Amino acid sequence: MKKIAKRIIDAMSIGVMTFGIVLGVNALTKKTELKIEKTEPELKEWHFDGATNPSNNDVSDATQYSEGKSSTCPGLAQTACNLNAPETSPSSGVIDLNYMVPGTSQTVQQRIQSAISSSTPNETVESFRAN
Repeated sequence: MKKIAKRIIDAMSIGVMTFGIVLGVNALTKKTELKIEKTEPELKEWHFDGATNPSNNDVSDATQYSEGKSSTCPGLAQTACNLNAPETSPSSGVIDLNYMVPGTSQTVQQRIQSAISSSTPNETVESFRAN
């Protein structure tokens, strides 16, 4: 009787070990997908103020922009007036001229230059003004 009980216990031990090995192997073979969603920053409206001295106007200088839209943009396409672009960081109040514009391989600054040279608005530059 003792031999039968010992064999039953041995068989159960082997069964439990086998079950543990199967669970361990199964856990190692399961693949978990890590899904990373890239969120685009919020675009804001900006107005190119320029420098105090118009001869120092520089569309590549982030300090010469202010947040908001201007309604006083005459149609002369000498420089940018109203734009859409994100901030450098949330609530910074500084336009991010290095932001890569989706659907293009260009930065905000490059899209501004492109709009000015072609005298045509694009997804970044909405309107123009005189220097």
